[in-house]
Amino acid sequence: MAPRRRRSPAESRAELLAAAAKLIGERGPDDVSLRQIAQEAGVAHGLVAHYFGTYAALVREVLRAENDRIEARVRERISADDGVPLAAGIMDVLFDILADERYLRLFVWTEMHAGYRGAERPELVELIDTMEAGIHAALAGGPVPSRARIETVVLTGLAAAYGFAIGGRSWLAGMGHDPGDPAHEAEFRVQLARMLAAHMVEEAG
Repeated sequence: MAPRRRRSPAESRAELLAAAAKLIGERGPDDVSLRQIAQEAGVAHGLVAHYFGTYAALVREVLRAENDRIEARVRERISADDGVPLAAGIMDVLFDILADERYLRLFVWTEMHAGYRGAERPELVELIDTMEAGIHAALAGGPVPSRARIETVVLTGLAAAYGFAIGGRSWLAGMGHDPGDPAHEAEFRVQLARMLAAHMVEEAG
């Protein structure tokens, strides 16, 4: 347990988030309490409720921080690909992140928790803005896909990548394949990137 000391409100909130991320990563979101998080951070139990309200709200904040890091990595990959949001590169980032079962448990718990209906994500909107700008630059002088098409491709890619990470092993086994063979995930990743890229440019001709 961290020792009690005087902190600013911003420091207390940041340290509570760090403590929550640490404990949830070690034990999973079902086996951590607000009291344990307060003890880990070295603050009074009441401060956790003061800053976050409920345990579910605190877990969502931990997930938000993780998602911010994912979006930063996607931006870095787009930048490395000369500003063009290549489907293969983005899928590489997503699948690498989704291989972390701690993150996956956090995501599933948050999305399935009673009363959670999602929240506006300015960072995700800004990421799609970056993708749209990169696509327009790459296709300069010709027809470009609409914003609606870009958003649909992003949603499809997220749904497929997260869905495979959650249920892929069970589905592969049901088809008679060895779910432990990494070749199946590699092939799925390649084919998904091809389908997304084809769908993106289809509208633009």
